[in-house]
Amino acid sequence: MRFGTPAALLLLLFIPYLIWLGRPRRGSAWREWLALTLRLAILVLLCLGLAGTRLVRAADELAVVFLVDASDSMGSEQLDQAEEFVRGAVESMGPDEQAAVVIFGANALVERPMSGLADLAPVTTLPLGLHTDIAEAVRLGLALFPAGSARRAVLLSDGAATLGDTLGAAEISAASGVPIDIVSLARPALGAELYLRDVRAPTRVREGEAFNIDVAVESTTATDAELQVLAGGALVYQQEVRLQPGTNNFVIRLQATEQQFARYVVQLVAGDDGFYQNNRLAIFTQIDGPPQVLLVAGHVAPADSAGEPGSPENEYWQQLQLALSATGLVVERVTPAQMPADLEGLSSYDSIVLVDVNAKTLSQRKMEALRSYVRDLGGGLVAVGGPESYGMGGYFRTPLEELLPVEMQIKDQERFPAVSLALVIDRSGSMSAMEGGVSKIQLAAEGAARTVELLNDFDEITILPVDTAPDAVIGPASMAE
Repeated sequence: MRFGTPAALLLLLFIPYLIWLGRPRRGSAWREWLALTLRLAILVLLCLGLAGTRLVRAADELAVVFLVDASDSMGSEQLDQAEEFVRGAVESMGPDEQAAVVIFGANALVERPMSGLADLAPVTTLPLGLHTDIAEAVRLGLALFPAGSARRAVLLSDGAATLGDTLGAAEISAASGVPIDIVSLARPALGAELYLRDVRAPTRVREGEAFNIDVAVESTTATDAELQVLAGGALVYQQEVRLQPGTNNFVIRLQATEQQFARYVVQLVAGDDGFYQNNRLAIFTQIDGPPQVLLVAGHVAPADSAGEPGSPENEYWQQLQLALSATGLVVERVTPAQMPADLEGLSSYDSIVLVDVNAKTLSQRKMEALRSYVRDLGGGLVAVGGPESYGMGGYFRTPLEELLPVEMQIKDQERFPAVSLALVIDRSGSMSAMEGGVSKIQLAAEGAARTVELLNDFDEITILPVDTAPDAVIGPASMAE
């Protein structure tokens, strides 16, 4: 008998007090004694229920799961020993015993389900042998046990787990009441052993760009080997290397070919090696095409002396486009009106060049998309000045000013003289008329507020409300007040 909460049994200490309290006060009142006995029995059952009482009896049936390691670290001799051990254990089973066999490597497979047959067929299951995952085998073995029987697991392995949480799986098995017996199988004696420990390469490179592949090789002895790199199944690099005991680092210099998602396979070729399976690693690199540059320009030359409108002025952007193209860049020229207005359209370019672009030709949405392109995507931005850009181009207090490392407002009073501004605002009855859903007087107030924002502290302003005559004149007042 076992108890889940033994502390609840302390309630039974109140039974003598309850007997004294409920004892019959008259001589032979058998009805009262019977009622007291029933109450005490109910109390005892409640205490046992609160204590989590359960009866435990030994099971006559025994179920055993054999977990056999068949990974590459096990030699053929060790596998024969494991199979012979399991075969002998199965043949010696009693009539109330059952056995199952799990073969595992990087994955775990059921070779024999739970059965009471006293013979074992030849093992034919072949798991993935590159790694050893004991935890996966333990979890699969726990799922094979039948209910109502004693359970036991037997692990036949060299113990060299390379995947999974072995300790966590053992704790789950212990919590389930399944002990794990271990039959240690010694690993076969090895001579020289070398393997690729790590291979690293850039995740993105440009077409035609040279890049490095860093290779780390572990070796147990001094030996010669050949280091090879394959791309698309073709050999693109090979070098004879001398390996020393421990870690050996090599740098392989390659050049990116055409635009593609390239797979490079690094492998070692050596005559004296224990396991050839760990001599090969693959890496992936995205090879991008030439950088895409968006050139935004749309300047128009002023009218000539005869008053004829000028033609598009090429010298502001054409020479720049030719210079960029000469370096191998793919340059696409658009006008400000043709510039993409969303982040998706801008993200296909590596850099954007604005050549003498006026902010009036760019919508607020385009400027905000350009700000997000630089700030969030890390795109490049080049702003080439001119008579239509920067301060004269209306960059003040726009997303363009936030992106550029210069301010659009001159703060030097000597270079920027003070301004005395007078605003005459019509407040007659006609100004209450609606214009685009907003009254004219509201539009006038909004225009006045925007104008005041452009003034400096050393400027002054005068506001003249006008109806039939100026009334309630404000100012002149300094902006510093």
